[in-house]
Amino acid sequence: MESDRPPRRQQPPSGLLAAVTVATAAAMSTVLGDDNLLREILLRVWLPGSLLHAALVCKRWLRHAADPAFLRQFRARHSPYPLGAYLSTARGVTPRPRFLPIQQLPREFAAAARRAGSFFDALLTSGSSASIRDSRGSRLLVTTLETNYGHYDSTHQVCRPLSSAREEEDTVVVVVPPPTPPLPRMVTNPEVEDSIVYYYHEFLPDYSGDGRSASYSCVLMGYSNRQTTVHLYELQDWFWVLRASAAAQLRVSPPRSKVVLVDKNMFYMLSTINKILVCDFHSSSISAMELPDGVEEGHTGRIMLSRGEGSGIYLIHVEESHLRVFRSDNMGSCWTLENHISLQELRTTLGIADRPAVEGNGAGVKIHAVGDNARFVFLEILGAVVFLDITSKQANKIYEMTPEDKELVGVHPLTLKCPHVFLRSA
Repeated sequence: MESDRPPRRQQPPSGLLAAVTVATAAAMSTVLGDDNLLREILLRVWLPGSLLHAALVCKRWLRHAADPAFLRQFRARHSPYPLGAYLSTARGVTPRPRFLPIQQLPREFAAAARRAGSFFDALLTSGSSASIRDSRGSRLLVTTLETNYGHYDSTHQVCRPLSSAREEEDTVVVVVPPPTPPLPRMVTNPEVEDSIVYYYHEFLPDYSGDGRSASYSCVLMGYSNRQTTVHLYELQDWFWVLRASAAAQLRVSPPRSKVVLVDKNMFYMLSTINKILVCDFHSSSISAMELPDGVEEGHTGRIMLSRGEGSGIYLIHVEESHLRVFRSDNMGSCWTLENHISLQELRTTLGIADRPAVEGNGAGVKIHAVGDNARFVFLEILGAVVFLDITSKQANKIYEMTPEDKELVGVHPLTLKCPHVFLRSA
């Protein structure tokens, strides 16, 4: 009588199994026992939590994972991970930015997203409001308003929503007094041809030093029919210090986009004359950079600049049907089309292809924020706020505007550097 039981799997001879085990252990020892190979393997770990787990294997692995030179290589290889963005709308009389995480975050980032989501609830008191002026990595430049006997008291703060209050060296909030840099020249009559009108803009620098500095920077830009002048200030020891200036016989209108600072010596900004203003503080010179062929600024929100590695920059341009990413490495004399994405397909995938725009929120597509090296972008499409990973072309709809929102005022991304726990070691 035949049995219904499956045939018993034959075990390899014990001697063969032992030989395979010894050979496997020897191969692993050859690889993991080589410090150079081990570092190369650890460099390819994707998530910071996985690197932390590797550091717990033994003291030798911990020594490699916590080595400052290794961490610099690790951060150069792995770009900061986007957690989400703070959205500010025209809703209510005491607005508070709301943090919206991107979908499908790795599990180990969930705690960081929750901390970012509750940050402004802990920061603000009843009746107070806040506006975000700029974001850079995991830092925010925030202005808070407090009601004091019928008057509003404003305070500037450099905030780190992802820092724990238990971390002594990474304070959650650094209060910064709001001084005003001295104006080199100010003429109040803009109708006079020789007059210079200054525009004031604050931002977080892309260089953070030891990562704990409370300083931020500002730009004073003056222009007339005859000359454009730019002054760069840094906040040092609670005083504005003039760090660099540049001037040129070039008429450029005030910028329509925030400053893109590169290597402490240069910054780029879009102007209203379909050119990019390039300030080289090292040589105290200003020049105008042409836009890529076929690209015109047109309406605000169709073009935004992104920091690139080294001295390169990216330009992201949207129209109703497509998004294009250009890169320039040599002052705009040559633009290269790096990416092209169909927005019609994106709308269809997200289910917003044919739905009407929410009243008051406008139609079409608008860029609100971009990541370094043009890795991601936050778009407003027919009243929906969309996160798009340009590299993988994966998109998530993170919010839908309502009539109560009235208008999307700002989107400020928040990213997490890797690895988070060892930052002080580097």
